[in-house]
Amino acid sequence: MEREEHSISVFLNGKEQRVREVKNEIASTRDEKLQEEIVVPQPSNVIDFGKLQEERKRNGQPFWDDGNREKSPKLPFKRKKKSFSGVKKPRIPMMLVAALLSAIGIGLLFGFTVLTIFTGDSRGIADSGEPVNGTVPTFSAVETGLPILSVEVVQGGAFSDEGKGAEVARNLQEQGLAATLTKTTEPIYMFIGVGGDRAQANKIADLYEGYRQETYLKSYRIDGQFLTEQDEKVSNWFANAVALYKEILQLSVDGLDGGTMITAERVKQLDQSLQALQVEREQAFMRLPTEAQPHALAMGDSLLNATEKLRLYVESPTEEELWQTQQAILDALVHYEQVIQSLS
Repeated sequence: MEREEHSISVFLNGKEQRVREVKNEIASTRDEKLQEEIVVPQPSNVIDFGKLQEERKRNGQPFWDDGNREKSPKLPFKRKKKSFSGVKKPRIPMMLVAALLSAIGIGLLFGFTVLTIFTGDSRGIADSGEPVNGTVPTFSAVETGLPILSVEVVQGGAFSDEGKGAEVARNLQEQGLAATLTKTTEPIYMFIGVGGDRAQANKIADLYEGYRQETYLKSYRIDGQFLTEQDEKVSNWFANAVALYKEILQLSVDGLDGGTMITAERVKQLDQSLQALQVEREQAFMRLPTEAQPHALAMGDSLLNATEKLRLYVESPTEEELWQTQQAILDALVHYEQVIQSLS
């Protein structure tokens, strides 16, 4: 089917003009030449087996570095690693760590103990056949300090002149009460009663109201623990003596307060304990310095005197015997303080 040609009519001054249409022959000629020049090569279907065999042999040979780096592959650029700071690391609980460490420590301790037991036994058996050339061990007496005697005293006064204090104390004793003067203090204190605690001391102080005697309560402590170079027999004797002292003290205060703790059986037990203490004191006091022995003997005699007054009270319960018991344990307190001072 033929292509319809288009025409253009031009009118000039009212008259139709004929325009000759000239085709672009040059453009068509150029297109024909261009089509001739563009030739698409056809792929070759022929395989050269000789060329492939040579390439395979060449690749099978060992690598040889000839030092030529012009055509060698280049290393890639060093890239920065991505930081993982944003990722939270798992945290191990501290309790778990502590438990693990404790388990390890216990295991090591147990293993060391077992190892010590087995190795120690085997070593002892191996050494048992050898003669022992070491020195023979010597045994010496154990050295310990003297006990503490802590009480609550009822103080009736303090004096700078011993003669004046002795006169006041004698007046109280003549009234059937108790009074003693300290020997190692300055000023000199006059004690007129003693209790195991503040409540017991108050009970004794109340008894002095009828005698118009001023009273002062004071905690009194005699400490002999710093005397660590004492023989064991000496320490044991004074420890037993202080224990009996406190028991006599309890009974005397209870009797003055109208109690019923003082019985014949209890006084008998006290007397037996003191008799045993008297037997032991000769072996103990011979280990004391000469200047301390008289005070130690006087302390023991005062405890015996106090027990005798309690025995008399059981036979004939009168208040006078209880005040004499207080007098005896006040004297024992002063004598024990003199023992400590002579050993210091």
